Amino acid sequence: MAVYKIFPEKDTTIYSEFPNLNTGLDSTLEIKNTAPPSTSSPQVARTLVQFPSDKMAEVVGIIYNTNVNPIPGPVPPGSPPNGVYSASLKLFVADSYNLPDEYTLYCYAASQSWQAGTGRYLYDPAYTQDCTWVNRNNSNIWLTSSFFTNTTASFAFNNPGGGTWWTNYVGSQSFVINTTKDTNINVTDIVESFTTPGFLENNGFILKFEDTYEFNPSAVYSLDFFSKDTHTIYLPQLEFGWDDSVYATGSLSVLDNQNIAVTLGNNVGFYNVDDVCQFRVNARPIYPPRQFVTQSVFILNSALPSSSYYAIQDLDTEEYVVDFSEEFTKVSCDPSGNFFTLYTAGFQPERYYKILIKSAFSDGSSIIYNNDYIFKINK
Repeated sequence: MAVYKIFPEKDTTIYSEFPNLNTGLDSTLEIKNTAPPSTSSPQVARTLVQFPSDKMAEVVGIIYNTNVNPIPGPVPPGSPPNGVYSASLKLFVADSYNLPDEYTLYCYAASQSWQAGTGRYLYDPAYTQDCTWVNRNNSNIWLTSSFFTNTTASFAFNNPGGGTWWTNYVGSQSFVINTTKDTNINVTDIVESFTTPGFLENNGFILKFEDTYEFNPSAVYSLDFFSKDTHTIYLPQLEFGWDDSVYATGSLSVLDNQNIAVTLGNNVGFYNVDDVCQFRVNARPIYPPRQFVTQSVFILNSALPSSSYYAIQDLDTEEYVVDFSEEFTKVSCDPSGNFFTLYTAGFQPERYYKILIKSAFSDGSSIIYNNDYIFKINK
């Protein structure tokens, strides 16, 4: 199974409190509702983020050329048959303030193009070119009336702007107290529409709080996410996942207990960004049964159970860059042994990563094999 990540080409935050402010180079993105003393009405901030069309099309092409097993998924009307991949928008929280116990973030397909700009929130004087609450670029304002079919906007009557979006192309994620505030919003139908020629222009995504929590005079809360200009490893990501696994053991015996020695056969230790790597996973019993053979039983390969998965962990932070997934990180098998394919796009260069293998057995038990198989991504 496979996971592929891409990074945005531009992002920005637009503020109703500062309708002419551009923040295209800020290190964080904000989604908030506030009641500042400088105005007599509540104000909001929304985030815009856009990923490159050519890269999305490239990944979707790879998926349709390699996919083996369909997975359940939404099918946008008029688009090619889906169900073969999932696309998720991932933003990583930098800070949060006074969040409600329960809330929902909405992610819409933006319906108009925009220019990110080169401003920052704290620039003095403020940078007022390109994308702001009022303007989407230096020549055009955001539509505030006479919307195209299935598009809309939302703003205070005395402060028009704030972006426009397609009402029928939307993803959402609900959050409750004491859970992670990082996003993992399913945007598969939007991405499928972006990558279908002549179907939906890629103007990126616009993220906002649910309507109940926008322009709310009785609440002040905010979410800050790392932007593409963060200079950390927590850039926004569009993560594709699909099932390219096969499981054909041939004459290999399938191991069904935890007494397994697992090794990685072909880790060279150094890879480049955008490499496609196939890792071979060797498995054998720790205590092999007695056999009458002409070679050592310790070099005879066996197969891990079909419910085996891989994960990739950042060596320094111990965070999962690719987490175990029954849908997207299943370990494959052919008559030579187990293997999986890793796409290093979306891995940060000059960092070290660790490969983990997890197997689940018929008795309901499971085990993670952590044998310090480490590799580095070069610049």
